[in-house]
Amino acid sequence: MSNKYKKLAKNTAIFAIGNFGSKILSFLILPLYTYVLTTSEYGIIDLFSTSLGLIIPFSTMLIYEALLRFVLGKELDPKSAVSTAFVVFLLGSLISVILVPVYKRIFSFQEYIWIFVILLIFNTFTQIFSQYLRAVGKNKAFTINGLLVTAVSLFSNIIFLLHFKLGVKGYLYSLLCAQIVSSIYIIISGRIISKISFKSISKHSLRQMLLYSIPLIPNSLMWWIMSAGDKYIINYYLGNSYNGIYSLAMKIPTIVNMVYAFFYQAWQLSAIEEDSQGDKKEFYENVFKIVSAALFLTTACINMFVKPVYVFVMSESFRSAWLYVPLLSVATILSCSSSFFGVVYTTTKRTKGIFLTTGIGAIVNLLLNFFLIQPLGLQGVTIGTSIGYLVITIIRARDTKKSIGMNMDIVRVSVSMLILISQSIFTILINSLWIYVIGGGACIALVMLYFKEIRSVYETVIVKKRNSKKGNSYE
Repeated sequence: MSNKYKKLAKNTAIFAIGNFGSKILSFLILPLYTYVLTTSEYGIIDLFSTSLGLIIPFSTMLIYEALLRFVLGKELDPKSAVSTAFVVFLLGSLISVILVPVYKRIFSFQEYIWIFVILLIFNTFTQIFSQYLRAVGKNKAFTINGLLVTAVSLFSNIIFLLHFKLGVKGYLYSLLCAQIVSSIYIIISGRIISKISFKSISKHSLRQMLLYSIPLIPNSLMWWIMSAGDKYIINYYLGNSYNGIYSLAMKIPTIVNMVYAFFYQAWQLSAIEEDSQGDKKEFYENVFKIVSAALFLTTACINMFVKPVYVFVMSESFRSAWLYVPLLSVATILSCSSSFFGVVYTTTKRTKGIFLTTGIGAIVNLLLNFFLIQPLGLQGVTIGTSIGYLVITIIRARDTKKSIGMNMDIVRVSVSMLILISQSIFTILINSLWIYVIGGGACIALVMLYFKEIRSVYETVIVKKRNSKKGNSYE
């Protein structure tokens, strides 16, 4: 295994250790939410979090993307980049406060507006400067920060929801506690204060970073529409309770995103570092095949066991959420694939391409959601979301092939997707043990399709490790 594959694997492992723990803790607390919050309350807090996701790209100006790209690419020195990013943070925080009257008009959770603003400011800080940790190679500190956020959130949720029984306010207070702790940790571990110097700020650095990051804001808005805009449509047509059910249905597909996120954070670093290398075509192809195998197999397993997880773990009012998980899991695979191909735009600094492709997908998604939600209910939203991500993936795959000549492995990917869609439909329609028979068949078929990649990973990771241990025992 060459150094670039080793580095990608090492970074993936580091991010996985930190993120896996945080995601597992987040998943374990789900039953608590379903028992102490009503479906309507859960819908409110999900809309609150979704609204934060809408505003953060504007409050940060996505300067953290430029911070990562230019510091990692050694095009700006860290002190200049951090100082410039800090100016953007101050400006974003000021605008966040000024816009309070606007928030009161457009958001339905008016009694929580000031908590929203405070959380927005802290989130702006952590979003920007946590990426600095990645940019300077402090990947362990980055993952520890993720663990801290989840651990504090979990502990404070137990205190505020179970002990004080504060409901929605308790959940929001726990988010605030987690962000405060995260900010303190980032400042200490990244030595942020020592890096800030207004003398290091230059118009050239600010212009260079903003020219890179600002075109990503419309893309982020379109991506928000793809991933979260559905919830406003659901809230309008079906109400808060259905939004709560849909939000809980999204939690299991998030496991697929979790698996991919471990890799993507490392992949982004490797793609930037390998951009100038001549053999990146082969690198992209090999990595894509292994990632595809992992995503397809993970989703097939989730679809097979999703029903008992929801029926036996969640409270009765949330159990129907399992019906929407299979197609949402398919949509998540397409989302992950589109992100993989999207890296080509960022490494080559063609960030407008990201916006255009996401914009097309968002329009398709919104139109289908409006047309399908009334005749099909929540299932119409899952279909619209899946097709929207499919459109983005196809366009980005085409652009990636044009850019680096990458072989897309179209036949195998298409067959794998058909297997998952068929499994999803049968899982939704069949109410018997045949779900497990069909799921097992899907897993076997996918293993056969990706047997070469699975065997390669097994030989590289497991067999070599065993041989290494044997060699050490003879010494």
